[in-house]
Amino acid sequence: MLVLAALVIALATPPPAPAPAPTNPFNLNPIPAGSALPIIGTTRSRALCSAMRRVVAPAVLAAMKNDKTYDGFRKRLWDYTVNGTETSRDLKLMQMDHTVQLMVKSVDDLETALNSHTFDSPPNAAPKDTQALSAMRQTLRGVLESQKVQLDVMSGFVETERMSRFGRLSESEANLARSTGPDQSTPNRPSVAATDAPSYAFLHDSSNVFKNPPGKISLDQAHNLDRDLSDLAAVTSKREDNASKIIIPATQLCK
Repeated sequence: MLVLAALVIALATPPPAPAPAPTNPFNLNPIPAGSALPIIGTTRSRALCSAMRRVVAPAVLAAMKNDKTYDGFRKRLWDYTVNGTETSRDLKLMQMDHTVQLMVKSVDDLETALNSHTFDSPPNAAPKDTQALSAMRQTLRGVLESQKVQLDVMSGFVETERMSRFGRLSESEANLARSTGPDQSTPNRPSVAATDAPSYAFLHDSSNVFKNPPGKISLDQAHNLDRDLSDLAAVTSKREDNASKIIIPATQLCK
Protein backbone atom coordinates (compact mmCIF):
# COMPACT_ATOMS: atom_id res chain seq x y z
CA MET A 1 0.00 0.00 0.00
CA LEU A 2 2.89 2.39 0.76
CA VAL A 3 4.45 1.64 -2.59
CA LEU A 4 1.14 2.25 -4.31
CA ALA A 5 0.84 5.60 -2.54
CA ALA A 6 4.32 6.46 -3.77
CA LEU A 7 3.24 5.58 -7.31
CA VAL A 8 0.23 7.88 -7.12
CA ILE A 9 2.36 10.73 -5.80
CA ALA A 10 4.84 10.18 -8.61
CA LEU A 11 2.03 10.38 -11.13
CA ALA A 12 0.74 13.66 -9.68
CA THR A 13 3.84 15.59 -8.58
CA PRO A 14 7.25 14.06 -9.19
CA PRO A 15 9.46 13.90 -6.07
CA PRO A 16 12.82 15.67 -6.03
CA ALA A 17 14.80 12.44 -5.66
CA PRO A 18 14.51 8.95 -7.21
CA ALA A 19 12.13 6.59 -5.41
CA PRO A 20 13.35 3.41 -3.66
CA ALA A 21 13.66 0.15 -5.57
CA PRO A 22 10.32 -0.26 -7.41
CA THR A 23 7.81 -2.99 -6.75
CA ASN A 24 4.77 -4.36 -8.51
CA PRO A 25 1.98 -1.85 -7.72
CA PHE A 26 -0.51 -4.65 -7.15
CA ASN A 27 1.29 -7.27 -5.07
CA LEU A 28 4.39 -5.31 -3.92
CA ASN A 29 6.81 -7.91 -5.33
CA PRO A 30 10.16 -6.49 -6.52
CA ILE A 31 10.35 -5.45 -10.16
CA PRO A 32 13.13 -7.27 -12.09
CA ALA A 33 16.27 -5.31 -12.82
CA GLY A 34 15.98 -3.12 -15.89
CA SER A 35 12.31 -2.35 -15.25
CA ALA A 36 12.78 0.43 -12.72
CA LEU A 37 9.89 2.82 -12.25
CA PRO A 38 11.09 6.24 -13.42
CA ILE A 39 9.96 9.57 -12.14
CA ILE A 40 7.38 11.07 -14.46
CA GLY A 41 8.23 14.52 -15.70
CA THR A 42 6.05 17.59 -15.79
CA THR A 43 4.70 17.22 -19.31
CA ARG A 44 1.03 17.43 -18.40
CA SER A 45 -0.39 17.96 -21.88
CA ARG A 46 0.66 14.56 -23.17
CA ALA A 47 -2.35 12.22 -23.32
CA LEU A 48 -0.47 9.24 -21.93
CA CYS A 49 0.86 11.18 -18.94
CA SER A 50 -2.55 12.66 -18.22
CA ALA A 51 -4.08 9.20 -18.28
CA MET A 52 -1.44 7.89 -15.90
CA ARG A 53 -2.31 10.54 -13.36
CA ARG A 54 -6.07 10.82 -13.85
CA VAL A 55 -7.24 7.25 -14.43
CA VAL A 56 -4.43 4.67 -14.17
CA ALA A 57 -3.46 5.61 -10.62
CA PRO A 58 -7.11 5.62 -9.39
CA ALA A 59 -7.69 2.28 -11.15
CA VAL A 60 -4.69 0.71 -9.43
CA LEU A 61 -5.84 2.12 -6.09
CA ALA A 62 -9.31 0.63 -6.57
CA ALA A 63 -7.89 -2.75 -7.59
CA MET A 64 -5.61 -2.80 -4.56
CA LYS A 65 -8.53 -1.94 -2.29
CA ASN A 66 -10.52 -4.80 -3.83
CA ASP A 67 -7.67 -7.21 -3.11
CA LYS A 68 -7.61 -6.13 0.52
CA THR A 69 -11.40 -6.37 0.83
CA TYR A 70 -11.48 -9.81 -0.77
CA ASP A 71 -8.76 -11.06 1.55
CA GLY A 72 -10.74 -9.74 4.51
CA PHE A 73 -13.85 -11.52 3.29
CA ARG A 74 -11.95 -14.81 3.06
CA LYS A 75 -10.88 -14.46 6.69
CA ARG A 76 -14.38 -13.56 7.83
CA LEU A 77 -15.89 -16.47 5.94
CA TRP A 78 -13.39 -18.89 7.47
CA ASP A 79 -14.28 -17.58 10.93
CA TYR A 80 -17.97 -17.81 10.11
CA THR A 81 -17.65 -21.41 9.01
CA VAL A 82 -15.21 -22.75 11.56
CA ASN A 83 -15.97 -20.69 14.66
CA GLY A 84 -19.56 -19.64 14.00
CA THR A 85 -22.38 -20.77 16.24
CA GLU A 86 -26.11 -20.48 15.79
CA THR A 87 -26.12 -17.33 17.90
CA SER A 88 -23.02 -15.67 16.40
CA ARG A 89 -23.54 -16.32 12.71
CA ASP A 90 -26.20 -13.65 12.24
CA LEU A 91 -23.75 -10.94 13.30
CA LYS A 92 -20.91 -12.46 11.30
CA LEU A 93 -23.14 -12.65 8.23
CA MET A 94 -24.04 -8.99 8.66
CA GLN A 95 -20.33 -8.12 8.79
CA MET A 96 -19.67 -10.08 5.62
CA ASP A 97 -22.54 -8.29 3.91
CA HIS A 98 -20.87 -4.97 4.82
CA THR A 99 -17.64 -6.27 3.29
CA VAL A 100 -19.52 -7.09 0.10
CA GLN A 101 -20.84 -3.52 -0.06
CA LEU A 102 -17.29 -2.17 0.24
CA MET A 103 -16.25 -4.41 -2.63
CA VAL A 104 -19.17 -3.15 -4.73
CA LYS A 105 -18.00 0.44 -4.26
CA SER A 106 -14.38 -0.27 -5.22
CA VAL A 107 -15.37 -2.37 -8.23
CA ASP A 108 -17.53 0.54 -9.39
CA ASP A 109 -14.59 2.91 -8.91
CA LEU A 110 -12.34 0.67 -11.00
CA GLU A 111 -14.94 0.36 -13.77
CA THR A 112 -15.53 4.12 -13.77
CA ALA A 113 -11.81 4.76 -14.21
CA LEU A 114 -11.58 2.29 -17.09
CA ASN A 115 -14.59 3.83 -18.83
CA SER A 116 -13.06 7.31 -18.71
CA HIS A 117 -12.46 9.04 -22.04
CA THR A 118 -9.01 9.90 -20.72
CA PHE A 119 -8.02 6.45 -21.97
CA ASP A 120 -9.07 7.45 -25.49
CA SER A 121 -5.99 8.47 -27.40
CA PRO A 122 -6.32 11.72 -29.41
CA PRO A 123 -5.69 11.60 -33.18
CA ASN A 124 -2.36 13.41 -32.89
CA ALA A 125 -0.97 11.10 -30.19
CA ALA A 126 2.24 9.21 -30.85
CA PRO A 127 1.66 5.57 -31.90
CA LYS A 128 3.56 4.27 -28.86
CA ASP A 129 1.30 6.35 -26.59
CA THR A 130 -1.82 5.01 -28.26
CA GLN A 131 -0.52 1.46 -27.93
CA ALA A 132 0.36 1.94 -24.26
CA LEU A 133 -3.05 3.41 -23.40
CA SER A 134 -4.85 0.58 -25.17
CA ALA A 135 -2.73 -2.08 -23.50
CA MET A 136 -3.18 -0.58 -20.03
CA ARG A 137 -6.93 -0.38 -20.44
CA GLN A 138 -7.13 -3.93 -21.77
CA THR A 139 -5.07 -5.49 -18.99
CA LEU A 140 -6.83 -3.50 -16.29
CA ARG A 141 -10.17 -4.65 -17.72
CA GLY A 142 -8.92 -8.18 -17.18
CA VAL A 143 -8.36 -7.30 -13.52
CA LEU A 144 -11.86 -5.80 -13.34
CA GLU A 145 -13.46 -8.90 -14.83
CA SER A 146 -11.65 -11.13 -12.36
CA GLN A 147 -12.61 -8.98 -9.40
CA LYS A 148 -16.24 -8.96 -10.56
CA VAL A 149 -16.18 -12.75 -10.32
CA GLN A 150 -14.82 -12.45 -6.80
CA LEU A 151 -17.63 -10.04 -5.96
CA ASP A 152 -20.24 -12.38 -7.44
CA VAL A 153 -18.94 -15.23 -5.28
CA MET A 154 -18.91 -13.07 -2.15
CA SER A 155 -22.40 -11.74 -2.78
CA GLY A 156 -23.70 -15.16 -3.77
CA PHE A 157 -22.48 -16.73 -0.56
CA VAL A 158 -23.98 -14.03 1.64
CA GLU A 159 -27.35 -14.07 -0.14
CA THR A 160 -27.56 -17.87 -0.22
CA GLU A 161 -26.65 -18.13 3.44
CA ARG A 162 -29.07 -15.36 4.41
CA MET A 163 -31.95 -17.08 2.60
CA SER A 164 -31.01 -20.39 4.17
CA ARG A 165 -31.00 -18.93 7.66
CA PHE A 166 -34.08 -16.77 7.27
CA GLY A 167 -35.96 -19.69 5.78
CA ARG A 168 -35.46 -21.86 8.84
CA LEU A 169 -38.06 -22.48 11.50
CA SER A 170 -37.77 -20.52 14.70
CA GLU A 171 -36.30 -22.33 17.70
CA SER A 172 -39.73 -22.97 19.21
CA GLU A 173 -41.11 -24.16 15.87
CA ALA A 174 -38.13 -26.44 15.36
CA ASN A 175 -38.52 -27.93 18.85
CA LEU A 176 -42.20 -28.55 18.20
CA ALA A 177 -41.43 -30.23 14.88
CA ARG A 178 -38.83 -32.47 16.48
CA SER A 179 -41.17 -33.48 19.29
CA THR A 180 -44.16 -34.25 17.10
CA GLY A 181 -42.59 -35.33 13.83
CA PRO A 182 -40.73 -38.49 12.79
CA ASP A 183 -37.04 -38.92 13.56
CA GLN A 184 -35.12 -37.36 10.66
CA SER A 185 -31.63 -38.26 11.85
CA THR A 186 -29.51 -40.73 9.90
CA PRO A 187 -26.08 -42.30 10.65
CA ASN A 188 -24.40 -40.13 8.03
CA ARG A 189 -25.87 -36.79 9.10
CA PRO A 190 -25.19 -34.64 12.17
CA SER A 191 -27.51 -35.02 15.11
CA VAL A 192 -30.43 -32.61 15.52
CA ALA A 193 -28.56 -31.02 18.44
CA ALA A 194 -25.57 -30.06 16.31
CA THR A 195 -25.20 -26.57 14.86
CA ASP A 196 -25.99 -26.70 11.17
CA ALA A 197 -23.04 -25.96 8.93
CA PRO A 198 -23.48 -23.48 6.07
CA SER A 199 -24.16 -24.99 2.66
CA TYR A 200 -22.13 -23.78 -0.30
CA ALA A 201 -22.95 -23.96 -3.97
CA PHE A 202 -19.41 -23.67 -5.28
CA LEU A 203 -17.34 -26.17 -3.30
CA HIS A 204 -14.82 -28.33 -5.17
CA ASP A 205 -16.33 -31.48 -3.69
CA SER A 206 -19.22 -31.52 -1.25
CA SER A 207 -20.41 -35.06 -1.99
CA ASN A 208 -18.82 -36.56 1.13
CA VAL A 209 -19.25 -33.70 3.54
CA PHE A 210 -21.88 -35.44 5.68
CA LYS A 211 -19.89 -38.68 5.90
CA ASN A 212 -17.53 -37.04 8.38
CA PRO A 213 -18.16 -36.81 12.13
CA PRO A 214 -20.41 -33.86 13.00
CA GLY A 215 -17.57 -31.89 14.60
CA LYS A 216 -15.60 -31.85 11.36
CA ILE A 217 -18.31 -30.81 8.92
CA SER A 218 -17.72 -27.08 9.08
CA LEU A 219 -13.94 -27.47 8.97
CA ASP A 220 -14.08 -29.65 5.86
CA GLN A 221 -16.35 -27.20 4.11
CA ALA A 222 -14.19 -24.28 5.16
CA HIS A 223 -11.09 -25.87 3.64
CA ASN A 224 -12.89 -26.60 0.36
CA LEU A 225 -14.40 -23.15 0.18
CA ASP A 226 -11.15 -21.38 0.97
CA ARG A 227 -9.47 -23.38 -1.78
CA ASP A 228 -12.07 -22.09 -4.22
CA LEU A 229 -11.49 -18.51 -3.08
CA SER A 230 -7.74 -19.02 -3.31
CA ASP A 231 -8.08 -20.12 -6.94
CA LEU A 232 -9.96 -16.93 -7.75
CA ALA A 233 -7.31 -14.84 -6.02
CA ALA A 234 -4.59 -16.57 -8.04
CA VAL A 235 -6.31 -15.68 -11.32
CA THR A 236 -6.68 -12.07 -10.22
CA SER A 237 -3.04 -11.89 -9.19
CA LYS A 238 -1.93 -13.20 -12.57
CA ARG A 239 -3.97 -10.54 -14.35
CA GLU A 240 -2.56 -7.85 -12.10
CA ASP A 241 0.94 -9.02 -13.01
CA ASN A 242 0.05 -8.62 -16.68
CA ALA A 243 -1.20 -5.08 -16.04
CA SER A 244 1.98 -4.21 -14.15
CA LYS A 245 4.10 -5.26 -17.09
CA ILE A 246 2.35 -2.57 -19.13
CA ILE A 247 2.02 0.15 -16.50
CA ILE A 248 5.63 0.19 -15.34
CA PRO A 249 7.23 0.62 -18.81
CA ALA A 250 4.55 3.17 -19.76
CA THR A 251 5.85 5.55 -17.11
CA GLN A 252 9.16 5.71 -18.98
CA LEU A 253 7.38 7.43 -21.85
CA CYS A 254 6.52 10.36 -19.57
CA LYS A 255 10.05 11.18 -18.45
